[in-house]
Amino acid sequence: MSCKRELQRQLGSRYSYERLLSDREIYRMKNHIPADFSETAATVLTAGCLRLNAVLYRSCKELLLGYDVFVKDDPDSPEWIFYDSLSDPVSLKEADMIRVLDRMVSEHGLSYTESCFDRLDGKAVRKEKPPL
Repeated sequence: MSCKRELQRQLGSRYSYERLLSDREIYRMKNHIPADFSETAATVLTAGCLRLNAVLYRSCKELLLGYDVFVKDDPDSPEWIFYDSLSDPVSLKEADMIRVLDRMVSEHGLSYTESCFDRLDGKAVRKEKPPL
């Protein structure tokens, strides 16, 4: 079974892939950078507690594509927490993004179905004190 089908079966409605910018829009923005440009998501792959965004960002005088990984501190939380930026070559294809996210899961001990982090309360991380 393909990774995509397995994730869809396992996660149900918690799996989605959304293309926000077309290749044409990206090309146009790269060639004519808007004066008020700010970082823009081109594609979003959500798989349970993980999200991979392909992001168009400004680097010196040009626009580049990069990946940003987000996690949840609670599977039911609507909030996403930035985890890491990746230097991998960017592909906006769903299958390629799944491979990148799957590699992150393997290499960093992340999970599609469970949070691997303490729940955040504001900007402070709450950890239980160890028993004496």
